[in-house]
Amino acid sequence: MFYEVRVYKPDGKLKKRISQTELSEKHWEEFEKVEGEIGLNNSGTKPVPAWVKAKLDLEFPSNVELDYQSLQG
Repeated sequence: MFYEVRVYKPDGKLKKRISQTELSEKHWEEFEKVEGEIGLNNSGTKPVPAWVKAKLDLEFPSNVELDYQSLQG
């Protein structure tokens, strides 16, 4: 629910009025704009730069195979 807003000048005189309907329209326009910018795949985390990923892949290769038999015996 929105209420009428009155904006006053420094000398106390009324500068302008913003009606309930005008406030409501502004609010819902902004709401739809913001909601439209949200994507379905937005995880909130930034992607890792390619150079960082390449450096980490060199330091920590992912295709390391462990010999489970030697670990157990």
